[in-house]
Amino acid sequence: MFAPMQDLVSRSRAAFRIRRHWPWVLLAGGLLFALPPLKSGCASALAFIGGLVLAARGLRWIWDKLLFRVSRRLWMILALMSVLPVAALALMLLAFAWLGLGAQVSRSTQQTLAAWEEALKVAVQEPSDEVALQALRTYGRTWVEHSGTLPEGIPEAFVGMVWAYSHDAGLSGTGNDTYLRAVRKEPGGYRIVSLHLGVLGERARALAGGQVVFRLALRREGTEGGDALRIETGGRGADKNVPIIVGQREALAVWTKGQPLQGRGLFTPFNLPPMAIAITDWSTGRQMALTATPETNLWALFEGYQSSSRQALPERTVMAILAVVLVLMGLGFAQAVAMILGLVMAWSLGRAVNDLHGGVKRLSLGDFSARIHPRGRDQVAQLSSAFNEMAVRLHAAALEREDRLRMEEELRVAREVQMRLLPDLEAMRLPSVRATILPAREVAGDYYDLFPLADGSLAFLIADVSGKGTSAAFYAAETKGVLSALDKQVLDPREVASRLNAIWCAGHGRNLFLTLAYGLFHPRTGRFAFVRAGHPPAFLRRADGDVARLRPRGMGVGLSLSRFRDALEVCEGTLEPGDSLVFYTDGLSEAQAPDDSFYGEDRLEVLLGYPSEDLQASILADVAAFVHERPLADDLTLLILSR
Repeated sequence: MFAPMQDLVSRSRAAFRIRRHWPWVLLAGGLLFALPPLKSGCASALAFIGGLVLAARGLRWIWDKLLFRVSRRLWMILALMSVLPVAALALMLLAFAWLGLGAQVSRSTQQTLAAWEEALKVAVQEPSDEVALQALRTYGRTWVEHSGTLPEGIPEAFVGMVWAYSHDAGLSGTGNDTYLRAVRKEPGGYRIVSLHLGVLGERARALAGGQVVFRLALRREGTEGGDALRIETGGRGADKNVPIIVGQREALAVWTKGQPLQGRGLFTPFNLPPMAIAITDWSTGRQMALTATPETNLWALFEGYQSSSRQALPERTVMAILAVVLVLMGLGFAQAVAMILGLVMAWSLGRAVNDLHGGVKRLSLGDFSARIHPRGRDQVAQLSSAFNEMAVRLHAAALEREDRLRMEEELRVAREVQMRLLPDLEAMRLPSVRATILPAREVAGDYYDLFPLADGSLAFLIADVSGKGTSAAFYAAETKGVLSALDKQVLDPREVASRLNAIWCAGHGRNLFLTLAYGLFHPRTGRFAFVRAGHPPAFLRRADGDVARLRPRGMGVGLSLSRFRDALEVCEGTLEPGDSLVFYTDGLSEAQAPDDSFYGEDRLEVLLGYPSEDLQASILADVAAFVHERPLADDLTLLILSR
């Protein structure tokens, strides 16, 4: 009975890792010590920390495992296309509602002030004080004064709000209060009708539902009566200038009207946009700004539908409120459904793209057996099918690449072998001989060779096997073997070429032939003799720049067994100091420019006529400039004998 428990404990202990499981320890220990009678606030805090870390790990697991990387992008797109527009629309509606409520409160207050000012204008024109007071009896506390003079800065026909001394200390606690006053000039002085504005705060508070904060400050000096800024607005009538009243930061007086509202959540109190009223300091005539900031909340706003027992809530209003609530709930439900559908679609697309990601990863590691099961018939499924086809083709391409690499390695070895067959001019210490070979492919069908003889002369050969590539290179190597076996000291150039032709004709058909120039050259005396078996002509370049073409008769090796010897003509001569004898293969004369023109023998003859310290380098550089990085169509071999 205890064995399974012991085994479970042993396995749990072996799997426990403090760096990984410490949140579980905090959560379990915190919950244990948070229970009575070991209840502890510290234990609750530890449990909260452990639970928070585990929740964060769970969200991270969901983010990493469930929401694939592509789904994160889709989720962001979904948020940008649905959540953010809804949030922006909600903020816009709230902003319009906020501004609209503030505008209604401000408009009602301003209309009240305008009505009171009109009433004062009419009352101040009455013939007696009793009639004036009787006209204003419904507006609040009013009185009439007579003064021989007006304070400096107050015009004779003044009508407006003033900040003046109050005998009852007013609401501001500074000894001053706000009034509406109208002035009329009369014989011997001025009649002043005053209306106390203590009821103004009550009216604004009743409109908004909460307390109203009043702030009095000096207006900044500006244009046209102290206005710091003016804007133009267009209405139903003509455009008009609307002054913007800007008060200084330091307030001369601040007071409140009413009690602050209470509430949380949706019923949290908030301030409406402040309304500004132009006001004049009665004692000095200075222009001032009075701002009133009403406070309200949703409860106070809806309470306006039934603010007393005399007022009932109409059925249509109830229906309108219910309709708005239902519309908002429907929009919220639709948004939630859209979010869930978006998450499901992102999940589905994320799985498909994650499968593609895994397949590409396996493919990049060389696993060409990777296949993906297409999900659905959309473009992602088509992409999965295309991936499977690509994997098959890549597998075939990999096999072809292996074969090509193996062949390239074999050709590289063949090239190394061919280069080793060529004579090492540096080791032979022959400064009078320059030679090079440029294969059109990995290996060349051209070939040149030098054989030092006992009398100090050199037997030289330059040959070109028909065709290119490995087969031509093989026959060139065969030619070297045959030529090495002949006694070049005893046999003259015609005899050597004739025996080489006989051996070639015995082993090959007429469809395979080679051209060559073979001869003898004595570096010390400059004497040379050579035969040309179907090969391009040689050039004799004299030290004075004179160039001659040497064209002895001859046919290609392997074309005829009986007529070959008689067709050969030996060319003999002597090189003077500074003279050179130039042999080449048709890969040089047939090198093509980008416009498909050929280099030609005439261009080479002209080049040889110019003085040059390194004749071989000059020829190769001119050919390279002519072809302009175009690859050679045939092997190019150059052999230069100089004295």
